[in-house]
Parts: sequence; C-alpha cells; structure tokens
Amino acid sequence: MDLLADRFPGSLLALNTAGPGIVDTQDQHDALSKVDARMQWTCADPAELAHRRPGVRVLASHTLSALPTRVYDELPSAYQVMLTGLAAQRLPQVEEYRLSLVRWP
Repeated sequence: MDLLADRFPGSLLALNTAGPGIVDTQDQHDALSKVDARMQWTCADPAELAHRRPGVRVLASHTLSALPTRVYDELPSAYQVMLTGLAAQRLPQVEEYRLSLVRWP
C-alpha cells in the first residue's frame, strides 16, 4: 500500500478484498483451490485501509449481494438471478468479498 500511495498520490484504486472466512478456507473453495496463487492477508472491512495508511478514503464498498442499483441493473439477467439467490443465502464467502473504490492520500 505504501508503494502505491507514494508512487500514485491522489489516485483512485478499485480493488477486491476478502475477509478471513474466505482466506482461511481458500484451499477448500471450488475455484480458489484450483489456482497456485494464495491470498496472504485479509481485509474484513476496507475502512481498515485507512488505519494502515492515514489519509486513505474509502469512497465506496459493496458486497456482491449488495451492489449499487445502477451496477446490478446493467448485469445480464442470469447474473441478477444468481446474485439475488446468493444474497438470500447470506453466505460468508459472499458477504466477506468486497468490491471497493479508495482514494490514496
């Protein structure tokens, strides 16, 4: 984070974060278990980024089950149905995965 913030001050960064429930069970996950790359750190709440690097501002943060209406409405209907079904299940793997937009100081 420090390297990015130092090299790109004031820039926007769109990122995905994963909570501990995802990282701790990645070896059992249907897709994550198939790749060699392993997630090494967790971020349950993107607001944590501001604690790691003062001045970072979280501009938006959403789970897949709570996307902004504009984004959800632009998805193909099959994806909308899938996401609605996921939201109803309240799965930790879905709720701990976040799409965020942050601004570096």
